[in-house]
Amino acid sequence: MSKHLTVPQVLSWKPEAFGTQANEWDRQATELRTRMDTQWRSVDSTHESWQGPSGTALRTRFDAVQTKARQVLAALENARDAAKVADLNFTTAKVVLKNAVDDAVRKGFEVQPDGTCIISEKTKQSVYASVASNDRSGEQYSAAIAALSLSCDACTAAVKKALELAADMDNTAKTAIKSAFADLPDPNSFGNAGTVTSGPLTPPPENGSPAENRAWWDSLSDSEQQSLIKTQPASVGSLDGLPDGVRDQANRNLIPLERTRLEQELSTYEALVKGNPTDTTARNKRDDLRERLADLNEVDKQVSGDPDLKLLVLDMKSGLQGRAAIAVGDPDSADNISITTPGLGTNVRESLGGMVSEAKTLKSEVESQLGIAGRSGETVATIAWIGYDPPQKSYLDGDIVGVGLEARADSAAPNLAKFYEGLDTASTKNDPHITALGHSYGSLTTSLALQQNGRAVDDVVFYGSPGLGGHSPLLMPSPLIVDTPLGGLNDAVDSPDDLGLRPGHVYEMTEKNDPVAQFNRFGRSPAHLPWVTHLSTDELTVSDGHGNDRTYTGAEGHSEYPRTGSNGILHRSGYNLAAVVAGLPQNAMR
Repeated sequence: MSKHLTVPQVLSWKPEAFGTQANEWDRQATELRTRMDTQWRSVDSTHESWQGPSGTALRTRFDAVQTKARQVLAALENARDAAKVADLNFTTAKVVLKNAVDDAVRKGFEVQPDGTCIISEKTKQSVYASVASNDRSGEQYSAAIAALSLSCDACTAAVKKALELAADMDNTAKTAIKSAFADLPDPNSFGNAGTVTSGPLTPPPENGSPAENRAWWDSLSDSEQQSLIKTQPASVGSLDGLPDGVRDQANRNLIPLERTRLEQELSTYEALVKGNPTDTTARNKRDDLRERLADLNEVDKQVSGDPDLKLLVLDMKSGLQGRAAIAVGDPDSADNISITTPGLGTNVRESLGGMVSEAKTLKSEVESQLGIAGRSGETVATIAWIGYDPPQKSYLDGDIVGVGLEARADSAAPNLAKFYEGLDTASTKNDPHITALGHSYGSLTTSLALQQNGRAVDDVVFYGSPGLGGHSPLLMPSPLIVDTPLGGLNDAVDSPDDLGLRPGHVYEMTEKNDPVAQFNRFGRSPAHLPWVTHLSTDELTVSDGHGNDRTYTGAEGHSEYPRTGSNGILHRSGYNLAAVVAGLPQNAMR
């Protein structure tokens, strides 16, 4: 599902190009060193022939230039060494992948571009032909195919591991070569006549895709990047596809700037309302600014002093309310990533803290299940995303009416789809396992985002969902026909393919006494869709891998899915979420 390295790409690599580049940088370094030595001997000889203030000024000036020239020389030598290492690493990665692919092909499997191996039709026919004469029950054929499937899965793991190695080598080379040239002196600092004057920085692409945003960012020098993070944090922090450390730093820099702006605007409207209490427009604007300032303060409260949290979205201007997204862990380096999209009544000032806490608990549970499965080396990042305007539980202004309409979800879908894609683009992993989690009205938002672009996402869990999208929002299936063939007439989503996902990778949960999950407002609720994998929310007791049992209680109602029970342990529904995020759905289907 990733847009990162593929088998054909790696097999087409030409590692010797690094060797060629290494030789060129070595040639440039040798030429620079020779010229530096010649100049040094020439200047050094002036100590006796050219004395006085002017001679001293000459030698002082030369020492300054010589120091900067040594920086350039060191950069060329470091880049040369990095390119030589990359030549070896890329050659190794290519050989490892080719061996894994060749092994899979020898065993009768077809290797897909993303590294997935499948049993070829020719192999199936060969197996059938070998057992057909004395296998009337089909048991021998089934057993043989089952054994082949295990071997096929092992080959898939080997090929994907080889792709991951190639991606690591690619990232290592990129980082090493970029670092080699990171400390070059500014050309203007040499003080030579006619030095190049740097112009304005190239702005980011307008409405760029995450890949375009990342290409722009990588084209900038380190000093240019740091300048933008400091001077234009709002622009940098909002760009999907940029490294999460960059977005986090920019958005943290934005907090005090936004606080100053909001406080100044609030002061203005406070004065207007005080002077004219009947000015409804001024009063509404004042109330809105108060809420946005509260949103911002909550964001600051959550991330202050916690470097393990990444502030990936901060927007106090665009929507009907403040927007934010916080990651627990490092999405760029995580093997497993989840994004939770909430529903009705969610806002930053009242909900972000709870969602971050739930993300921490989810991350811990995912890591626990990975450890029990022998995959403790894998890393996890869980993201709380309030990057849109969920309908609020407000009756005075009628905002709650929005929960019965698709408009808010429809408006949010493009941003959420780009956010998914941006995580994939920014990841240093070749194919991170990304899981979308959608609760209540947020499940509709998640569905619409996946319908627009679900390629980056591997799994999705809808819970407490009123539906995944309907052709007509005015139609609600009758309870008498909802589970009949007629019930699906209003469904806009008819298969995993409509969400950009593979069969068996769409899940739903419905707690007992959750009326929203039976609402069938936007097409049928996924609880009634036969192609969705339905996960039980009944109590479950499992071993923690150390001889101790853990009980995950069942829960009731619409809001309990990600919460803990009275025993301090997640409900079964939270256990299920962690299982899917960990890539261990079999745990949830016990």
